[in-house]
Amino acid sequence: MKIGIVSRKEQNSKLFEALAAIKLWGKKRSDKIIYGSVPALQKCDVLVAIGGDGTVLSAAHIACGKEIPIVGINAGRIGFLAEYNIEEISVVLDALSDGNFSTQDRIMLDCSVYLGRKRILNRIVLNEIFLHSHAPEKMVNLEVKVNDKFLTEYWADSLMLATPTGSTAYNLSAGGPIIYPSAEAFVLNPVNPMSLSVRPIVIPSSSVCKIKCVPGSMAEIVFDGHSTEKLGEKSELIICRSRHVTRFAQIGESGESGFVQALREKLGWTGKMKAK
Repeated sequence: MKIGIVSRKEQNSKLFEALAAIKLWGKKRSDKIIYGSVPALQKCDVLVAIGGDGTVLSAAHIACGKEIPIVGINAGRIGFLAEYNIEEISVVLDALSDGNFSTQDRIMLDCSVYLGRKRILNRIVLNEIFLHSHAPEKMVNLEVKVNDKFLTEYWADSLMLATPTGSTAYNLSAGGPIIYPSAEAFVLNPVNPMSLSVRPIVIPSSSVCKIKCVPGSMAEIVFDGHSTEKLGEKSELIICRSRHVTRFAQIGESGESGFVQALREKLGWTGKMKAK
């Protein structure tokens, strides 16, 4: 078993503790622990992401197209995607090494920019596509079609299209709905729209979303919080469900039960106050 380690760049005490635990575990097992370049990591049987959700996203992009299972160890803050704690590292590694885990696939988005009929850009994302004005003092003005039917013209601070996985990230902070990880749907969420009647909308994952800048305007596209590209008034962004998925390894009671537990613990859901 080859276990690849993807760690956050910013070093802190939690990261050092996690890497030390992995090193100690590696001395007791014959499994190969790989710390290396992307090509080396893409040859691993499983990836362990040490950090927060950003590190898990990095691992997802490394694994994209390879169907390599990913496990997230939280060495950051909330770490919604980094499901396990540092104290659980040896248990997680034992389970991975012995093959005692199941997997759950998360849908991804295929994002292409076209200039006429020519595709000039393609990206695949796990969390979200985020569009904002190229000038910070301006709002974004976008025309949106769903399945070639005109939806609306958004005038807002920004616009995002988030997957179920990304629904607990910036979408949640921007007032969007939480979507179950297994749901076949996306959320289209305008951030601070000018019209009070404009609200987030959940659309089926089978939908094709087409976005254009209103003539005389431009926008910048951010893919999973990393790479940024411009969307000119003559180009069009087309978003659909990708044929690729992100595969998460699940150990013990995980999956959707783990997702519900994360809602309670990491988002602080308390429900009704209990009587003393």
